[in-house]
Order: sequence, then C-alpha cells, then structure tokens
Amino acid sequence: MNKLLVTFLLLLSFSNVWAKDQSAWQEFKQVYIIDNGRVIDGSDPRRITTSEGQSYALFFALVENDRQTFDRLYEWTRIHLAEGDLTARLPAWLWGSENNRQGVLDDNSASDSDLWIAYTLIEAGRLWQSDYYQNVGYLLALRILAEETVSLTAGSRQLLPGKKGFMSESVAKLNPSYVPLPLLAKFAYSSDDKRWQELWAGSVELLLQTQSHGVSPDWVLYDGKRYFYDKNTTAAGSYNAIRTYLWAGMMPSDMEGQVEQLHSLQPFAKAISNNKQVPLTTYADSGLTQGTSPVGFTAAMLPFLVASGETELAAAFDLEVKTQLITDRDNEYYNNVLAIFGTAWYTDKFRFNAKGELIVPWASNAQSTGQAE
Repeated sequence: MNKLLVTFLLLLSFSNVWAKDQSAWQEFKQVYIIDNGRVIDGSDPRRITTSEGQSYALFFALVENDRQTFDRLYEWTRIHLAEGDLTARLPAWLWGSENNRQGVLDDNSASDSDLWIAYTLIEAGRLWQSDYYQNVGYLLALRILAEETVSLTAGSRQLLPGKKGFMSESVAKLNPSYVPLPLLAKFAYSSDDKRWQELWAGSVELLLQTQSHGVSPDWVLYDGKRYFYDKNTTAAGSYNAIRTYLWAGMMPSDMEGQVEQLHSLQPFAKAISNNKQVPLTTYADSGLTQGTSPVGFTAAMLPFLVASGETELAAAFDLEVKTQLITDRDNEYYNNVLAIFGTAWYTDKFRFNAKGELIVPWASNAQSTGQAE
C-alpha cells in the first residue's frame, strides 16, 4: 500500500511538472504581456517595457505559433517604440511611467534587441509566408548595419550596443552577449552584403578573445587591436554574460565556429559540473567565480550543459527550474525569459540549423525563402 502511494505521488508530481511546462508560454502571456502587446517588467517601480522584452516575446510567440499574440506584440512595438515605423527608425529601448506620464524614457536603441526583432520578423515571414513581416525585418536589418555597427579594422565589424554612447574617440564599448551567433549566421549566410560577413568575423573574434580564461564578461573595451578593461568597464560577468553561454549552447553542432566556442567555455562548464550550481559573477581576466545565482541562470545553462555533454546535470537543473521558478508575479521578468529560452530549447520546441534558420516542430516542412538584404 505504501509503495502504491509513493508511486502515485511521484506520478502526480511529474504530472504537475509536465502541466507547468506545457503552460509556460500561456502563463508568461498572462503575467507579463499587457495593454494589447506590451511586455512589462514589474521589478522596476516605473513598470518598464524594454525593446529586449518585446523582442524576446516576439521570438517566443513565433516558436509557439501564436500569430495573434505576435501581431499584438509587433504593433505595440512599432507604434510605441518606433513612432509607427520600424523601417524608418530603430526602436527606443526603454518605455515606462515616470513623473505622472507614460512614454519613452530613453530613445537610444539596444542593438541586441534590434537583432532579435529583425531576425524574428524575417523568420516569421518565412514560416508564416508573410511578405510584410519579412520585408520589415530586412529593412530593420539594414538599419542595424548602418547605425549600430562599426569597423575598426579591415575585414572585421563590431556590433555597438546602441546607436549612441558606445564610441569614445577610437574606442568602442562592447557587450559579448549582444551577438548570438545563431542569429548572425542567418544574416551572414543569406545576404550578399559583406558587412554581415564582417560582423560575423568580428563577433567570433570578440567572443573567443574575451573568453580566453573560460568565462565571458558583461562588457569590454576594444580599440581595433586589443580587448581590454578599465576601472569603469571591468572584467566582471553576470546578468549580461549569462546569455553568452545560452547562445553558445544553442549553436547546432554543424554550425561554423560551434566547436571553438564550446571549447573556449569548457572551464566554465567544468566549474558548474564540479559545484552543481551556477555562479553569480565571473571574472574574464582570471576565470575566477563567486556567488550563487538566481534560478534564471540555472535555466540558461540547459542548452550549454547538453552541448557540453553534461546531460545528467542538465536534467537535474531542469527539475530545479520547474520547482523554483516564480511564474505568477511580474517582478521576475528576467528569470522567466531566461527560463523560457532554456527550457523551450531543452524540450525541443525550437532549434537553429547551421545557416541560422529557426526550426520548429509545427513548421518542419517550411522551406527557406527570400534573402536578407
């Protein structure tokens, strides 16, 4: 009788975990998407919306084949962050409530979000056969190249974190987590514009050079010859850098550069395997780690651990995320977006192919069409 009871309780537990996994996107929508397509981050008293949040939600909606939510997210982003036209201007990165008014709080752009928006629009156009979304994505991608990239050395190009404020004389301030190689592969493979190939080359170099001690920094300085730090831009890596491991883990094994990226980060994989937890902070100039991270970091490790051969630890981390992630209040935004990325990939809801195209089960027969301009 006791054995039967234990078995029943275990089955009930796994059933609850499964149900929670199945409803992750629906729960995220209910808690974080308001006002007809606005993603809210309630951890900030200004009840902010970022272009990052809009871009990630657009991607999740495409992965889930949720066209209705996708359309709402796109329209809110276009109207409120881009003054009605994503082809004419880069979206503002920050919107919220301040001094008894709602609106744009900072009109500078965030290039990683812009990349995710452009990529997702192009892939939505391909998978849903929408010329409109594909064309907007192409034009936004051109604007990213023109306004958010810089070439400090021949044959190489870097993604500036935003349109303004990241170049001082001949020194650029860069963020390695802003260049997910699966997305850049899409542009590099599907376009004849050599600037995309230069951006791919510069981004690969940025990642490998700043990961020389096995961990990634949040920020780094670059003058065209070397990557370095100063008292303001330190070698610490935390809430930004965690995405570098997430993007690396999502690279398919046959994508150019995947082997080199994983190899350079193996010291971090080994540290996690030994300690059975993810550190809060790393130091790219020494490889040292410290602190205990929130549950979103644990979720972000799932693709990276699988790619590194740590499948048992990945399974343990997946269960930890399911039991510890807070999903019913809107002040856990970042943990939840990291968790959706990590767990959706882990449960095969999406993959990227070697050329950066999005692979989703519901559109397994979709064919590649069009080219990035």
